[in-house]
Amino acid sequence: MSTTLAAEWHVDEPQLRVTENDARAALAAVTGLDVIPARARLRFGPGRTCEAIARLLDRAIVRAESAGLDPRLLVVADGSVHAGEDIVRVRRKAHGVADWIHSPTCRIRIVLRPAGLHASSPPAEAGPPAEAVPAAADPAPSARPAVPSESCGEAAAVRDALAEVIDPDLGVNIVDLGFVRAVTVEGRTAVLTMTLTSAACPLTGVLEDQIRTGLAPLGCVDGFRVDWQWIPAWRPADITDSGREQLRAIGFTV
Repeated sequence: MSTTLAAEWHVDEPQLRVTENDARAALAAVTGLDVIPARARLRFGPGRTCEAIARLLDRAIVRAESAGLDPRLLVVADGSVHAGEDIVRVRRKAHGVADWIHSPTCRIRIVLRPAGLHASSPPAEAGPPAEAVPAAADPAPSARPAVPSESCGEAAAVRDALAEVIDPDLGVNIVDLGFVRAVTVEGRTAVLTMTLTSAACPLTGVLEDQIRTGLAPLGCVDGFRVDWQWIPAWRPADITDSGREQLRAIGFTV
């Protein structure tokens, strides 16, 4: 949460586990309320509740108090909601069959203002909704972050070695799963831009150990660094055709 001109507090969450429609409804229900009653409304009702956004207001209240502000004087003045990337997890079924669980997320910004300032603010002029602010627009597939060139022979050799690193949960190599987003070589260090099915995945340490073993025989690098990248989130669409065939062979529906 950050301050703007000492007149606004912004509570930002880039990947809140709630649907876009639910977040919009929750924000509409508490806009104009003092922040403490707004939090209670979202947590206990009346009507539909939204614990995820209530926790955002918990954070706002704690940080306001830490900054010496009385949260009772803050009003939920405005906000915006945008659909985010789904969080994708593996679901194991009986007899070795597996598929994916998609958990929707959204990006939300809540604007808090001191009660007196909010009451004296003129009504907003008609125009595009707050959700249309370009800075928060959902990136189109063509706008996904550019990745460094991998044309050099050293980077190609590193990528080939990574194709032998098997994800211990899915049983397919990390290249065909789409986990390796970019490979560059800086001096004698391989720099890997990678992701996983979720930022909460506990396998980052295990995979780094396997990568270390896989790259050890290469003569073109002496070490490596993994830059974990969670936005944009990994999607099943990132799997290569070969990876899909491998997953089908072990019981996944892709």
